[in-house]
Amino acid sequence: MNLNFYKNVIRTLLTIFCFCFLFSVSYAENDVYLSLSGTANRASIGLSEFVPVNGFFEEMNLSKDFKDTLESDLILSRHFNVAVANSSYKFDLDSQFAYWMDKGVSVLVTGSISIIEQTKLVVGVKLYDIESQQLIWEDKYSGSVKSYRYLAHKINDEIVRRFTGEEGIACSKIAFINNSTKFKEIYVVDYDGYNLRRLTKDNRLNVLPKWAPGSPQIIYTSYLYNNPDLFVLDIAKNKRKALSTIQGLNSPTSFSPDKKVLVATLSRGVYPNLYLLDNTGVVLRRLTEGKYIDTSPSFSPSGKEIVFISDRAGYPQIYIMDVDGANLRRLSTKGNCDSPTWSPKGDKIAFTMKYDGNFDIFLYDLPKQKIIRLTENQKNNENPTWSQDGRFIAFASNRSGRSEIYIMGIDGTGVRKLVETRGESFTPSWSHGL
Repeated sequence: MNLNFYKNVIRTLLTIFCFCFLFSVSYAENDVYLSLSGTANRASIGLSEFVPVNGFFEEMNLSKDFKDTLESDLILSRHFNVAVANSSYKFDLDSQFAYWMDKGVSVLVTGSISIIEQTKLVVGVKLYDIESQQLIWEDKYSGSVKSYRYLAHKINDEIVRRFTGEEGIACSKIAFINNSTKFKEIYVVDYDGYNLRRLTKDNRLNVLPKWAPGSPQIIYTSYLYNNPDLFVLDIAKNKRKALSTIQGLNSPTSFSPDKKVLVATLSRGVYPNLYLLDNTGVVLRRLTEGKYIDTSPSFSPSGKEIVFISDRAGYPQIYIMDVDGANLRRLSTKGNCDSPTWSPKGDKIAFTMKYDGNFDIFLYDLPKQKIIRLTENQKNNENPTWSQDGRFIAFASNRSGRSEIYIMGIDGTGVRKLVETRGESFTPSWSHGL
């Protein structure tokens, strides 16, 4: 029977049982575990303690920290209703099944923590179906003790993949600009606000960082040589190089999905227009011409189209064109627009628009040709950037009285501050596929 048949069966059962019946099925030797539950379409998942194998004091402390990290990841994913039990590793497995079934949990995550030679960490993880008491998935992850948060993120992302078929976002990072040193420098932080790092120490103006897809490389504009030049920084190798130092403006850019080309705004002594460059900075083609300011380009997920901002209508508006500059058309909006960025699924464009006196975050639904407002009455909200699963947006806002980075769902709910920093923070960029 095909998948459509199963989907129809699920819909019928959910209607009959008022969305309280749990349906699960595994594909390709438990590669994907689909679970639909009646609470806000989220699966109910139980999280046990990770058992300290050797009983060391360090293992016991790390077990708690590891579970807390994984619990936070599962909650932030917004795929699950998460239940936890303190010290549940003292129960045998049969008792655990009974315990979690009483809590209405459908799936249980449990595991073990082992520290080897004081520095190496081995984490075992198991995923059980509570009703059938069957093992769905198990694996082991290893790394340094200091990398425990990253290992928890990896486990979360694998659990998300097994429930949804898509990669989770817990291993992703967000780059942004901060001025706490009285200069604008680039910082990077994990998606949950941990492991904040300063990447540049130039005592210069650095602006508008952008991640290359699936890469530890960040491209940005810097006044390091007293001209707004494009640089690329490889954070894994801690190396950077100048990419475009053409006299005049070399402004924020966007890589194509295959990373072979990028689009940037270059002024070359005249009006700022869009150019196509290869990944070494060589100009391949001029895409726009005229006495206009064309900025903020972003590739579509297919790599066939580019969205950007232009003032050719007399004020900054959103335009889309093919990657060769043809088929130019304008999206209908009401206010001054900025920083459009294509969703990973290709059906929406997030952008900033000045409306009612402040800048706010909006979505343009391309199939429906409809504008959706996400922020309102919270001062200025700018520079949206998508998570790789297309379910969250990071942005800069001065709602607290100074510019900081926030994350929200694409329905505008669940807003949280990313990280506490000194100074002000601007222009976030969310990594994809790291």
